[in-house]
Amino acid sequence: MAVRAPIENRMVRCAIYTRKSTDRGLEKEVNSLATQRGVCEAYIKCQSHRNWVEVPHRYDDGGYSGGSLERPALRQMLTDIEAGRIDVVVLYKIDRLSRSLTDFVRLMDVLDKYGASFVSVTQTFDTSDSMGRLVLNILLTFAQFERELMSDRVRDKKAAMRRKGLFTGGIPPVGYRRGKSGKLLVDPEWGPIVREIFERFPDLSARQLSLDLQSRGIVSRRYKTRDGNMYGGQRIWPRTILSIIANPIYAGFFFHRDEFVKAEVEPLVTREQWDLVQEIAKTRYPQARDPVANFLLGILHDETGRRMKIQAAGIGRSRTYRYYRSEHAGWAKGTEFRRVMVEAGRVESLAKATLEALLADRIQLKQAVLSLGLYSSETARLLRRGQLSARRLQLMDPVQTRELFLALVPRAEVTRADLKLLVSCFELSRFLAWDGNGIFRRSPLRPTKGGDRFRMLYAPAFLICGHPYFALPVHPCAEEGETRNEGLISLIEEAAELRSFMLANRKLSVGQLAQQRRMGPSTFARMLRVNYLAPDIQAAIFDGTQPPTLTRRDILFGSLPLDWAQQRRLLGF
Repeated sequence: MAVRAPIENRMVRCAIYTRKSTDRGLEKEVNSLATQRGVCEAYIKCQSHRNWVEVPHRYDDGGYSGGSLERPALRQMLTDIEAGRIDVVVLYKIDRLSRSLTDFVRLMDVLDKYGASFVSVTQTFDTSDSMGRLVLNILLTFAQFERELMSDRVRDKKAAMRRKGLFTGGIPPVGYRRGKSGKLLVDPEWGPIVREIFERFPDLSARQLSLDLQSRGIVSRRYKTRDGNMYGGQRIWPRTILSIIANPIYAGFFFHRDEFVKAEVEPLVTREQWDLVQEIAKTRYPQARDPVANFLLGILHDETGRRMKIQAAGIGRSRTYRYYRSEHAGWAKGTEFRRVMVEAGRVESLAKATLEALLADRIQLKQAVLSLGLYSSETARLLRRGQLSARRLQLMDPVQTRELFLALVPRAEVTRADLKLLVSCFELSRFLAWDGNGIFRRSPLRPTKGGDRFRMLYAPAFLICGHPYFALPVHPCAEEGETRNEGLISLIEEAAELRSFMLANRKLSVGQLAQQRRMGPSTFARMLRVNYLAPDIQAAIFDGTQPPTLTRRDILFGSLPLDWAQQRRLLGF
């Protein structure tokens, strides 16, 4: 029965929402989504005397869990509800909409706000009284319990398989293939290559091994996913070599809960050979994968959301430079989103200084703490400890710093202009109340959804090392015959001459310099500003390939920003 009866003699637009947790069987003509839709369509037809009609749009989420609201069809349906296109949402069961009690409350708020209601076809209840709302909450509680119980079962099953040395699924490691029984078998093509990598690694670096494999035309293993997409076939990079030698599966072991468990696979190398390679790798690449020395590892992302891994680049044998670099993402292949690389020392120092500034700033600290709803004398006591907490952060060793950032900063993002830190206000209040003994760690008792707030900190800085080679955006010279604008060319040449004149007479003020050149101070300053045009814009003017509508007045009297990208958009490039 509907949550709220619609008004009589009015067309009631009904949207059918269906969901299935897995994508198994969706390719069949008769599947779970079709069954749910058929029952809901029949129910809507039975309500035709109440002017119920089905909207033409289909809202089907196949392969999406009910534990989250991040579902495309659900998002589209909520958008249509907000736009007033839907009056009633028809479901097969309540758990098709959500299996989370808190998420369902949020959905109910949206429906109430925009005057919509919902119907569960197979569960009849009336929420117009307190008993009906109690039944609804009980049903949702059991739906959430069922979801969590299934998750626990899957987790326990995988843990049991790991303890028995069985492969738990996913893409098989390089050098193995999946047998018909699900067990791992040695790949006849890649097994010898993996053995060769372990045998030659003590004498060759990862880069030398990578170049040797590339010269022999060896590419990464190709594999096909269930949805038919092909992956692999790429060159073998040094990071691929390091990831292979770090996997204990090749010695016949799984790493489960900080322990080595004997695996039911045929080992490709001996345990002694694997241990020797690990010691050599730690000596050659001591900082490559150390989360303590690189305390933003697992936290830092680029502006497109890609996680950033640590990369060590050595110069000679005495100096090593560390960088955070965007990990490979398949969706970014062939797009303009290049992988981002930032100097590790700079971004780590900036992150630490930004967090210290928050702790020392009583105004920002007060806003963060009060966002949790802590309106008591305890709040004032916590705010007085801000300076003390900032000093404690300064004195922390690498292990303490790593644990603190894991607790306080669940996510950080670096862009071309700034560094963003997402700070947990719940953990921040705990850190203010911390007595300073031991190591501050993230609380195991996480607040419920909505019980925590987050504050975004911005640290302006240009941290991007986008490409290791020096380059300017200047295109090759245009073909002869282009019509050049001599007025624009003379403007650039005159601006360059005025800049040289200014540098040669640095003891004079701008007004005195302008007076000597017989022009006003404002015009003199505008002419100097022309020198900061983007190099490709100046080259285009000299080649005669600038937009035909570009004039001297646009450059001289227009709003000319320093950012080259903005200059191109503003001037029509």
